[in-house]
Amino acid sequence: MFSDSWHRVSSECVRLNPAVSMNRQVFRGQVWYLLRDPLNNEYFRITPEAYAFVGRLKGDRTVGDVWQECLALFPDEAPGQEEVIQVLSQLYRANLLQSDLAPDSRQLFERQRKTKTQKLRGQAANFLFLNIPLFDPDRLLTVLRPFFKPFLSPIGFLVWLGVVGSAIWTAIGHIDDLADQSSGVLAPSNLFYLYASTVLIKVFHEFGHGIVCKHFGGEVRKAGVMLMLLTPLPYVDATSSWGFRRRWQRIAVDAAGMGSEFLIASIALYVWLTTSDPLVNRLAYNVMFIASISTVLFNANPLLRFDGYYIFSDLFDLPNLYQRATRQLKFLGERFLFGGKKIVSPAHAQGEASWLTIYGIAAFIYRIILLVFITYYVAQGFLGLGVAIAGFCVFLYFLVPIGKLIHYLVTCERLDRHRRRAFSVTAILLICVVGIIGFIPFPRSFRAAGVLNPAKETVVYAASSGAIAELLVDSPQVVKAGQPLVRLSNLELEFDIEGSIQQIDQLDTQIEEARRNQYGTVIGSLMGLVKARRMMLQELQRQREALLIVAPRDGIWTSPQSREMVGTWAPRGTEIGRIFDPNRFEFVSVVPQKQSGNLFDNQISGSEVRLYQEVGQVIPVKTQEVTPAGQARLPTAALGWLAGGAIQIKKGDNSGMIAAEDFYLVRSQLDFPSGRLPDSARITGQIKFRLPPEPLRFQWSRILRQTFQKGKDS
Repeated sequence: MFSDSWHRVSSECVRLNPAVSMNRQVFRGQVWYLLRDPLNNEYFRITPEAYAFVGRLKGDRTVGDVWQECLALFPDEAPGQEEVIQVLSQLYRANLLQSDLAPDSRQLFERQRKTKTQKLRGQAANFLFLNIPLFDPDRLLTVLRPFFKPFLSPIGFLVWLGVVGSAIWTAIGHIDDLADQSSGVLAPSNLFYLYASTVLIKVFHEFGHGIVCKHFGGEVRKAGVMLMLLTPLPYVDATSSWGFRRRWQRIAVDAAGMGSEFLIASIALYVWLTTSDPLVNRLAYNVMFIASISTVLFNANPLLRFDGYYIFSDLFDLPNLYQRATRQLKFLGERFLFGGKKIVSPAHAQGEASWLTIYGIAAFIYRIILLVFITYYVAQGFLGLGVAIAGFCVFLYFLVPIGKLIHYLVTCERLDRHRRRAFSVTAILLICVVGIIGFIPFPRSFRAAGVLNPAKETVVYAASSGAIAELLVDSPQVVKAGQPLVRLSNLELEFDIEGSIQQIDQLDTQIEEARRNQYGTVIGSLMGLVKARRMMLQELQRQREALLIVAPRDGIWTSPQSREMVGTWAPRGTEIGRIFDPNRFEFVSVVPQKQSGNLFDNQISGSEVRLYQEVGQVIPVKTQEVTPAGQARLPTAALGWLAGGAIQIKKGDNSGMIAAEDFYLVRSQLDFPSGRLPDSARITGQIKFRLPPEPLRFQWSRILRQTFQKGKDS
């Protein structure tokens, strides 16, 4: 209730800035007041008790007099002196108060220094997601709003739902074709089209936020470029939607960007299905990929502060979720680890504490994983930039928090009676972390891309020309030698056989007539013609018998494209399918140089293979053989970058078969479970090599050395 610093503010006369606007909102059944700074378009949320105090500040009475009045009117709900100082300092730093404060009070609030520090800290913490404002789009959105107004009605929503729903249903029917083309999305030749599609999609995405925000009466005053993962993309600032009283309006603004992307993805799907132009087809697929898959995986993720985060916050009435989750973790640590009693939980309603705790832990872990992944990925291509990002991350997310922790342990007044316990608990936690990282062995492994090959296979050709009429055996399936597989039809061949039979009958009649008339000289020539016609008939009959394609040997019959071939003409010599030995498969994997030491030091403790066609199936390895010499030519072009694979291709190699650096081939004999057979040979996948456990410090140091070595070599 009382504060030692009360004398420094109690005699001041302050009031809210006249330009500040106020909205009343309800979260989880609790009333809050939202104050808006129109100059910076920033929002601040205060409790009804705090607003009852702030609203009485007219500049004609001192802070102490207003507090005494609130205490007399609301003895149970009136804010304490410490809370009043905290609220006033926050409002003053945010330029929401007007007053001629004494120098002593200015020192208390530290307005200018803390404001700059907070802005710099926010920019530094989000250096991978920087916003650069360029212009005010409000007038443009005002002009465009009437054109989009029909789409923002209930009928427009139903139309959107019908278009997107039908597109999803259509995409499910073409899921195999969509999956096949996805392998080339990250190919070097497609990166320009991928980025161009991303920029186009994000323009519609951001203007979707702006149009819907304007539709509900909000203002959009900033638009510019956002450097997302160092990639320039457009953005608009629609934070004025935070002031909407109705929750569904805020959610509509949050979801407008993804809604625009899903609509564009639906249109792109139909363009992709109906166009035959290669360039248009590629652009349509990239637009569809960016506006659907990447949007769901990235933009809808509530652990990142993008659309999914704000939808999640509004949907579950959890405003300021990220900041309050961070404060909740601090509260738990100080209350239960350090034994502090004065800190208050940021949870204001029942159930919020659990939400904030779970979200805070999940968001922290995800952010660290994302930063490590981005840093490692950048370092693979740009070592200097990757090292700079890694150093900045270490400074920002490890050294700075450690410095803050030390300062907090030494100077925090709330720990005066528990400082020894706080130091002891911190030391124990530090010892545990060092022990886990430095001394406890953790499982380790590495993966390599490869292709499934049968040890023995027989190609089944069409021995006779004909149209593929019927598939007698599905693929894949175990077959026996002589079992019918495919039936062809050839009407022209039937006509030729019928004509040959008629010609032979005519010649036989002529021979009989020549014998009756005793034309001996003619009989010999006619018999020669009959013999030639009979030989031709036998060949035609053999070709007709060959229209029924049978298995030449026992094995697994596979013909992945057979259903698409039904009704098409197959000339003689066309490959119809293959039969391979079901008991002998080998997975030929490509192991890069940096992992080659594990292959020759007898460190492999086990291996398993997963095929991209069925990632849920784990295939054990029976035996392995390592090719001792380094290789440069890939076993299949499907493993290289040009075909969407994981292996970097040598510059200037148009075949896609020559790797940028030498590798080692590992041939692994597989043991397929009974009844689980691949539907084709030469399926790409990955093999996982398990290694002996090792502490994390050794694993991480090895990764760093390999990264630096690769950077020096390149």
